[in-house]
Amino acid sequence: MNRADRVVTVATVAAGEPQRPGTTAEVRRGSDAAVARTTALAVLVLVATVYGLTVHDAYRDVTALTRATWRAQDVVCLACAPLLLWSAHRARHGHLRAHLAGVGLSTWLAYCYAHLCFGAPFNAVFPVYVAILLLAGFGMLDGQLRLDVAAARPAFERTPRRATAWFLLVAGCGVAGLWLSDIVPGLVGGLPAGVHLAELPNPTWVLDLAWIVPLAIGAARLLLRDHPGGPPVAAGLLVMLLVLSVSMLTITPFALADGLGRDSAVRPQLVVFSAVFAVLGTVETVLLVLAAVRCAPPDRPWLRPGWWPGT
Repeated sequence: MNRADRVVTVATVAAGEPQRPGTTAEVRRGSDAAVARTTALAVLVLVATVYGLTVHDAYRDVTALTRATWRAQDVVCLACAPLLLWSAHRARHGHLRAHLAGVGLSTWLAYCYAHLCFGAPFNAVFPVYVAILLLAGFGMLDGQLRLDVAAARPAFERTPRRATAWFLLVAGCGVAGLWLSDIVPGLVGGLPAGVHLAELPNPTWVLDLAWIVPLAIGAARLLLRDHPGGPPVAAGLLVMLLVLSVSMLTITPFALADGLGRDSAVRPQLVVFSAVFAVLGTVETVLLVLAAVRCAPPDRPWLRPGWWPGT
């Protein structure tokens, strides 16, 4: 808390007035902690991505396409680091859109590094992966749970809620159907397509089916019910999905650089990746731009100092 905030707090207490959640002093104190946490997260992402991009055997014992995928993700995560810092500093000064962008970027990093924690062969930066998962996961939860959705609700009155809801619903059900079409045939004998190292289940199945798909369907339901929590949950998820689309599109140049374009099995996958995620990324961009343009500045404090109402 800076000196001005301490003066406000002391004056309020001296006057015998209770300090309400969401006052300027409390919001600034929480945001300072978020900036420090985000700075630490950005530094760890820098370490992990530089290692992945420069060390030859960082991603050993995996297929060439998986290696290209993780190096593409390294480039995208590296680009996310300054965006994270920007969002934290803007949110510290009361910018709701920057706050939600930070939630989405934290969600992406938690998702990405959960893959590496569970699915990548052990390497020298494994503790860094775990630390990133910890900080990004906490940032994701902290950003959503401290948001006073009732106070922020008027800001989202003109955002494209129904269009966003139907997109998330269709995308979530589509991903669930895609992965289940691989998994279910393997339940009755043999192994499903897309198994991971040592015939372990693909971590993408687990993370998508247990986390991202339910989150997408849940956000869609909140939006369709006009629940005040729908727009902020959907906004953070859309940011995460847009970064995922960019990451999937980035795979193609890495794969081509590794000569995978000449592989008859990989080439069709690259074409499908590029087509599908170009369409998804375009829709996500349009929805986010419309939401950003139509999002009005909140007319009252929207960030609580703690996770629980009244704290």
